[in-house]
Amino acid sequence: MMFKDFKFKPKLSFAIKRAGFREPSPIQSKAIPPILKGKNVVGQAHTGTGKTAAFALPLLERMSGDKAVETLVIVPTRELATQVSDEFYKFGRHLGIRSATIYGGVSYRSQIERTKTAQVIVATPGRLLDLLTREKIQINPRFVVLDEADEMLSMGFIEDIRNIFQFLEGREQTLMFSATIPEVVKELADTLMKDPLYIHTEKETLTATRVKQFYYLVEEHERDRALVRLLETYSSGKSIVFCRTKKETERVADTLSGQGFSISALHGDMEQRERQIIMKGFRRGNFDILVATDVAARGIDVRGVERVINYHIPFDPESYVHRIGRTGRARRSGVAMTLVTPHEFSELERIQNVAGSQLRFERIPQRKMEEKEIHYQLKNILEKERIQKDTSLFIEKFLSSYTSLSREEILSRLLSFTIRSFEEEDFIGKTSSDLKSLLLSDKREGKTTSHQKGRKQHDAIPKPKLKKIGSSRIVARKIFKK
Repeated sequence: MMFKDFKFKPKLSFAIKRAGFREPSPIQSKAIPPILKGKNVVGQAHTGTGKTAAFALPLLERMSGDKAVETLVIVPTRELATQVSDEFYKFGRHLGIRSATIYGGVSYRSQIERTKTAQVIVATPGRLLDLLTREKIQINPRFVVLDEADEMLSMGFIEDIRNIFQFLEGREQTLMFSATIPEVVKELADTLMKDPLYIHTEKETLTATRVKQFYYLVEEHERDRALVRLLETYSSGKSIVFCRTKKETERVADTLSGQGFSISALHGDMEQRERQIIMKGFRRGNFDILVATDVAARGIDVRGVERVINYHIPFDPESYVHRIGRTGRARRSGVAMTLVTPHEFSELERIQNVAGSQLRFERIPQRKMEEKEIHYQLKNILEKERIQKDTSLFIEKFLSSYTSLSREEILSRLLSFTIRSFEEEDFIGKTSSDLKSLLLSDKREGKTTSHQKGRKQHDAIPKPKLKKIGSSRIVARKIFKK
């Protein structure tokens, strides 16, 4: 079965084709036909299997496009709300269908205003119930979707959801999607839905088995330097750097461009023609590094992408799955690298638990300075340094106190000290010892993570051959000769 077999509206079919969708995933193949027929559906599908499109596409097909809100999607987090809203926008904008998000932490007024012109609302339970109870919004959607139902119930939203549904008596169709269907989810479905059809898909391996996944422990201020170091060290083939926002994408792209990398940026606010030109250039090898947002991730289908680098941990496991799926394609191997700070361990843990991934700790490669670079830095230091008064007298006294050492040996030792200082300044990231200390600290505080389950450190990424610096004595001789 192909997407064209569903015979969607021409404008919706155009949007599906433009997004690069050809063959539906298992949950899409099973869920779309009954949803199109108006049946209430409970779909069990893990994150990263295309379940958002499984309900968004048939609902967009059924919607009339009137000015009133026709579809309400309830999700557990604001990040997922943004992602689902983006999906509806991507597929529905040519149909004239607008979407709006409702979640806490932002202005009531702006959200309320956007709902007045939207046909699709994607909301988190707390803020939605607040607006409905206080009569700040009045909606009567035909279609209601509970997405990530098990996650919402585990977060304690079950009573909020029950209360919300008291405001939704006029709905025609109710859909529920969940990674798992425990008894509490089944009870909720049977309470809220009439004769629900249960759809199951076989548990799939969410992440490509050919993709080796690693994380690097860094401090927040080290992110840019760590990214540059990874790209410098593993420079062969194409790389995609994923960022969370358009603003971050543009800043990281500027940073890498300033470092001399051949790059381009891609985000959801770009016109389709501009995005097509960038992707064409990336496929042809006009540049080696693409910096992109999650919104753009699903439309990227390029062979030969050697690695994916997550500048930040993505907002949710589904985004992580889509990101790393850009490498290891066409039966090739790939590498996924993620920069993580000590404060992001809980997010890393969630990625591993929900997405079924095992990320292995790696240390940021430490760069060795070549002789040419040492000479360059020393030359700059010497040229810029102002000679202090009575320096010559100090030198004579200093040298006379080391009668057992020659001038060359003294200079060699001073150079060794200087070179070591250069290398210490260029050190990036945490070591395995730092990681053990962090885990030990978590254990003392009563925290437990999968990192404590005896995981061994792996060195699966081939280590680059670094050119060794000659001895400081040889460097000293060269400088004396100059």
